[in-house]
Amino acid sequence: MVLSDDALALLRTSIRSVWALELLLLLRRDPARDWSNDELVRELRGSEVVVQEALAGFLGAGLVAALADGRHRYHPAVPVLDQWVGEIAQAYASRPSAVIREIFAAPGNKVQIFADSFRFRLND
Repeated sequence: MVLSDDALALLRTSIRSVWALELLLLLRRDPARDWSNDELVRELRGSEVVVQEALAGFLGAGLVAALADGRHRYHPAVPVLDQWVGEIAQAYASRPSAVIREIFAAPGNKVQIFADSFRFRLND
């Protein structure tokens, strides 16, 4: 997978699931559109909780803007963030399994923590 170190760091720290990546890419496809949480839930067939968690992470990373009416839009705080998201989008289009592996391998990923809890240690 060809991602710059910065794009890989963004992927590992700010995109906690494949669903969150799909949400971010949806927002990025139409950056002029303001989305309500309900519209995002319907569009991606997700849950309100998952949408809220993903949007909160994206807000913290400076990838989306929250509008006064509760809607959100893709609006990276600095242009380089859009460049990194673009790298991630290209990698996901060409090698989705590699991107998915990186998401699940990210430190603090709940799925990875759960899976690791079932690993046997050699000294046990």
